[in-house]
Amino acid sequence: MPIRPPNPNPLLNASKCSRLFHQWVSPLVSKCRKQGTLDVNDLYEPLPDWEAAALTDKLEANWFAEIKRNSNKPSLIRATLRTMRWKPFLLGLIFIPSEFFDIIQPLLLTFLMRFFEPCSTMPAWHAWLLTMSTIFIAFCSSVIVNYGIYLISNLALQMRVAYSGLIFRKASININNILQVTDQRVKIMSEIIKSMRIVKIYCWEMAFDKKIRHIRRREIIQYMCSLMFDCVQMLFSDTYINVTFLMMYGTMWWFNIRFDIHFFAVASCLLGHMKLSVVEYFNFGMKYLIHYMAAQKRIRTFLLLDESERDNRLLSRSHSELGYIEQNEPPIVKNNQTQSPKVICNLKRAQWEKNGSFCLKNIVFDAHPGDLICIIGPVGAGKSSLLQTLTGEIAIFDGKVRMHGSFCYVPQESWIFSSTIKTNILFGKEYDRNLFHRVVQATALDTVCRIKYLTYVHL
Repeated sequence: MPIRPPNPNPLLNASKCSRLFHQWVSPLVSKCRKQGTLDVNDLYEPLPDWEAAALTDKLEANWFAEIKRNSNKPSLIRATLRTMRWKPFLLGLIFIPSEFFDIIQPLLLTFLMRFFEPCSTMPAWHAWLLTMSTIFIAFCSSVIVNYGIYLISNLALQMRVAYSGLIFRKASININNILQVTDQRVKIMSEIIKSMRIVKIYCWEMAFDKKIRHIRRREIIQYMCSLMFDCVQMLFSDTYINVTFLMMYGTMWWFNIRFDIHFFAVASCLLGHMKLSVVEYFNFGMKYLIHYMAAQKRIRTFLLLDESERDNRLLSRSHSELGYIEQNEPPIVKNNQTQSPKVICNLKRAQWEKNGSFCLKNIVFDAHPGDLICIIGPVGAGKSSLLQTLTGEIAIFDGKVRMHGSFCYVPQESWIFSSTIKTNILFGKEYDRNLFHRVVQATALDTVCRIKYLTYVHL
């Protein structure tokens, strides 16, 4: 890949006037007009503080500091604010003079209108001063708003680059964890597709239809709420000034308040300004805030896949004994030697649901490196459930389970093709009745067939 020649950014040495009116971009615009297009080498180098590596390093350092400070519930918003510091709040203060100018401008216009009244005693120089002041205020307000939007866009791009870099680093560390962050609909469809191989269509069709209808109903309700909010916003946007004027005129007529053209001018300008600020900008601000809160929550969940600590039950005691110290247990003496990996299981009870029928009871064993332990039992006895208890997937249990060191759980997913069980067992080989029955008994399929009211003929 060819090395890009350096093209320093002129913004580094630009004056305040050039920064304010964006004159430092003029050479790039002129080159684009002459060439008709721009090449990658024509673009300027990013500023040192705007580089992706620097922004990602700052956010990553603040995120890790936030995890150490509050490991139970770290906040990505606090890490972002420590990275960007006071820039978002200072940028918000820039628009205060613009709001002040928008209120002052209609007041100056009302004073200027008195110059054009019959028998006006206002001198001409006073009218010219009001005119120049009105133009100057409009110019200043326009410059402040445009430059403020430019700074906010830069800050938003910096935050986006920092978030993207942090997500990329997280994904590059452990790509397998990305598969865990899937949409709920994808999980449901994946489970259903796997179950379609062994479950008859009439068994799951109604449940599948009910589940999909429930999910779609929730999505439609949320979408309808969003549309209703947009409709209310559009209704207020189109009728806000008219309805407000009608209420004002009715109130003034009821109380015999004098109505003149000066009041109409001031009210019209102020209501137009309030419509833009209150109805339009407030609506957009609330939408973007809701989107940001949802996005940062998903990013925080993704970033905590590795940083979150293991379940405390797997490191200490069961759910009913958390927070208490066993009096008969000797204290643990810490030393500089690394403890060897091992598993200590003294399981009294474990179940998926609190009042469920399935329950594992009285399982005691220790496992050390090099041990080969076989868990044997019929279908549905709880072999996989025991392993899922060790990994923390079963949350309700009593007893003590401790795992020292790093462990890996590699489940096996059976592969069958769409045919009979007999065809899957033979897999293209010749049928041997004795061998076939031995395989069926060894794999406990005879028990499954009796449970399902089947016989070997139906295999």
